[in-house]
Amino acid sequence: MPLSESTVSAVTQALAEASVTAEAQSLSHGTTLLRMGVPLAADAQTVWDHLTQPELLARWSPIVPDRPLTEMGPAVSRETSEGPAVDARVIEVAPGQVLRHAWGGEGEVLWEITAVPLDESAAAEVGAACVLTVTQTFTRRDLVPPTAAGWHVCLAVLSLLMEGREVERVVGEDAMAVGWEALRDAYERGFVEAD
Repeated sequence: MPLSESTVSAVTQALAEASVTAEAQSLSHGTTLLRMGVPLAADAQTVWDHLTQPELLARWSPIVPDRPLTEMGPAVSRETSEGPAVDARVIEVAPGQVLRHAWGGEGEVLWEITAVPLDESAAAEVGAACVLTVTQTFTRRDLVPPTAAGWHVCLAVLSLLMEGREVERVVGEDAMAVGWEALRDAYERGFVEAD
């Protein structure tokens, strides 16, 4: 089922306005690190729940595990109920701060939540704030730009959800409707220039 017009419009606007940062770093032993961050208008616990609870991950992420990602050990993830199973084994957990898990056969994903202190007026306006950082390792550099574009779309959706906006999940082919290809191309150019 195609995305609603309201989701396409909201996510496209969020992609243009979101303060998503991204960098790729080649390491000497043939791996590449992709690090992305986004400020969110939510407290660390709310963001933690959106990283670890399957029903909340299913609202914004390509990672929908078969169990909450709150304890170390085996886990299997699927993007859709019909999709292939992917290893999402939890490797490290520090509740409300750090989650590290496997991502299929292509490295690991590390999530870090950092609370942002707010002055009184900002706290009254947004309630709470934090920065969510995702770092993913790759053995194939060609996967970095398309993955960065995918995470950028997902982080934009998450940021809308944290603002209380109701939007649909945008993963897989649906991401084409919000400009995934242009994002991928921009990341490809940007990461090449940064090398």
